[in-house]
Amino acid sequence: MAPADRLAAALQVLAPGYTYESTVAVGGKLATRADGRWIGGAAEIVVESGGASITYRTVPPRSWAQEQDGSWVELEGQVPGGDPLDRLLNPRAAEVERGATDTISIRATYAPAALGLAGSDPVTVTLAIAADGSVSARYVVDTKAGTATSTTVFYPALSQAPIVAPSAAPSARP
Repeated sequence: MAPADRLAAALQVLAPGYTYESTVAVGGKLATRADGRWIGGAAEIVVESGGASITYRTVPPRSWAQEQDGSWVELEGQVPGGDPLDRLLNPRAAEVERGATDTISIRATYAPAALGLAGSDPVTVTLAIAADGSVSARYVVDTKAGTATSTTVFYPALSQAPIVAPSAAPSARP
């Protein structure tokens, strides 16, 4: 099976429901951490950055942010990003690398825009597909603030509570 097809097959297994953990470090220091879950097109994600944390929930076509008092506020438009798996589906090129015996390691190249990045230089992502169905993705890019390292691990999670609209979302904000 071609490397891009192996990757697509692994992501297809995750597509119905998964959880994920993502970190971005810049200059060796943690800049952002996100923990999320996805099921049936709905998502919930907690993003931590600069000592602050915010929870987003999306049940298409609506999105909410949770206030510090626990109440939910409906956002105008969806939270940016969509399904995190979508970004990895179409590499420009992919090749299998050697990995642990229970892991398939794929080195894939993406357009920066496919990963939500600026610039024109292709980005190389190392993807590891584990026997338990988890998929990790890691890449390193240079930024004005220093070298940035992004690491995301997706875990299969078909049996999770549904993600539903908050029961009270009194007002909208941009």
